[in-house]
Amino acid sequence: MQHRDERSSRPPLRPQPDHARAGSSARGKVKGAAAVHRWFLLAESALERNVEQLNRLNVFPIPDSDTGENMLATIRACRASVEASSTQDLGELFAAAGSRAMSEAYGNSGTLLAVLISGLAEPLHGQQRLTISGFSHALERAKVRSWSALTDPVAGTMLSVLDAVHSEVHHRALQAEEPESRAALEAAMPYVVSRAFLAVQATREQLPALQRANVVDSGGAGLLVVLIALHSTITGIAMDFAPLQSLPGWQQPPEGERTGDHRLRHRDAADQQPGGQQSGPDAGSSAERLTGTPALDGAEVMCTVRLDPLGAASLRHQLDDLGDSVIVTPIDANPDAEGTYRWRIHVHTLEEPRTSTTVHAAGPVESYAATALHRSPAAPPARDQE
Repeated sequence: MQHRDERSSRPPLRPQPDHARAGSSARGKVKGAAAVHRWFLLAESALERNVEQLNRLNVFPIPDSDTGENMLATIRACRASVEASSTQDLGELFAAAGSRAMSEAYGNSGTLLAVLISGLAEPLHGQQRLTISGFSHALERAKVRSWSALTDPVAGTMLSVLDAVHSEVHHRALQAEEPESRAALEAAMPYVVSRAFLAVQATREQLPALQRANVVDSGGAGLLVVLIALHSTITGIAMDFAPLQSLPGWQQPPEGERTGDHRLRHRDAADQQPGGQQSGPDAGSSAERLTGTPALDGAEVMCTVRLDPLGAASLRHQLDDLGDSVIVTPIDANPDAEGTYRWRIHVHTLEEPRTSTTVHAAGPVESYAATALHRSPAAPPARDQE
């Protein structure tokens, strides 16, 4: 994304005290491992408070109204991981949190948020406190991991917001007189949140589906909520979500044209074959069997498979032919004795039985779940693209 020239002159969003919810109020400044724990606690509270709005914004890639829930589940897994750890090493904390969250993640946004958190880890290994320069390096790695996890990454999503945030943090790190000081990190955070807010606003114009529905991207908005929690953690100022009220679609249901085209591009639903057993490698489980209703929108498959990098690349290629929104990303930082990693996989498909067969043939499957993709009750039937 381009660097905005108005970055330094635009008044930053400055979260103000909010005593309506105990979980929203800051309790003084913390640092190191305690700050990581506080961030995930506040992010969990923030997502809980805004989960309905984030679900309602969920238009792209499938309007299944679960973005808020999926991102909340990811943050809860991160918080639980940190609470179970005694390390003071930030890299170790984020690596463990990202690994646990990824192994439990669901949905595009839930999975990408887990990838992002995992990506923060590598540059922070050996560090016991966060600085603006360290944050810049961590976000650079998180950006690379997140964009490369998707087969077909798209602008106008959480990825664009992440790009903007990294750009702002990098700029602030270069401009800081004492980049290793806590003061530099604190001073940067209001501008970081403001830049994220602008990037979320911009998503409406970047994706045709969001334009038609007159909403912003739900995953990008969820990342903004998580960053508001980070701002509170670093500055000690309580979270304030009032600016979110001005985001298109935040306060009311999306317009009737929100769905645009939400059919998967590769297959017509009529071509879907009958289902089988969910755990079996030969048949899989159709979305219709999972819910007892016609699977007009196919299934979301989430699974964990042990593969070497070449095997993961091959499986990604096969999944690209079976569906959309393909994410293939390693859970483990290091391979086992046989050179394999655990890979978390996400795909939307109209051919779930074939997808199950393909996944089970690729390597040892540690978990596999297929969930029916149904349009939001408020959404009219999808129409073909022109």
